Amino acid sequence: MRGDCLMKRTVWVVLIVALFLNGCGAKNRRAEAPPRNEAIESKIQSRLKGDPLTAAWQIRPKLEGDTVVLTGLVDREEERERAEELTRSVVGELRRIDNRLMLTSEVILDNSIVAKLKTDLITDPVTRQADIDVTSRKGIVVLEGEVESREQRRQAEALAKDVSGVKQVENKLKVQG
Repeated sequence: MRGDCLMKRTVWVVLIVALFLNGCGAKNRRAEAPPRNEAIESKIQSRLKGDPLTAAWQIRPKLEGDTVVLTGLVDREEERERAEELTRSVVGELRRIDNRLMLTSEVILDNSIVAKLKTDLITDPVTRQADIDVTSRKGIVVLEGEVESREQRRQAEALAKDVSGVKQVENKLKVQG
C-alpha cells in the first residue's frame, strides 16, 4: 500500500514538474515573426501572375512601411482594379494600398503632351532660348528649370495650358537673378 502511495506521489510530482517546465518553455518561445517584405511582395507577385486579367502586365508591388505600392502599366481600369483586389487578398485590411498603376492611354497622352509642349517651347520666340524641363503625369504638366524673365515664365505656362489633354500646370520655373 505504501509503495502504491509513493508511486502515485512520484507520478504526480513528475506530471507537475513536466507541466511547469512546459509552461516555462512556452514563455521562452518567440512569437512567430511576421513575414518579411520580400515574402509578401513575392506572394502578391505570384497572385498577379496567376490571374488572367493581370498576368500579362509588369506590375511591381513594393512594401513601404504599412503601405503596398503598385507600379506598372495596364491597358484597362478593370485590370488596375483587379491588381488592387489581388493585393488586398494577400495583405488584408491592415495595410494600405497605393495603386499607382497607369493606363497605357494615360502614358500615350502624357508622352504626346510632352512632345507637343517641347515643340511649342522651342518654336515660340519668347521661350526658344529658355532651359525648361517638361514632365506630364495623367495630364498634369510640371515645368521646371530656369528662365531669364517673368515673361518667359508666363509664356511657358500659357503654352502648356493650350496643349490638348493638359488638365493642370505646375509652374516651378525660377527666374534668374
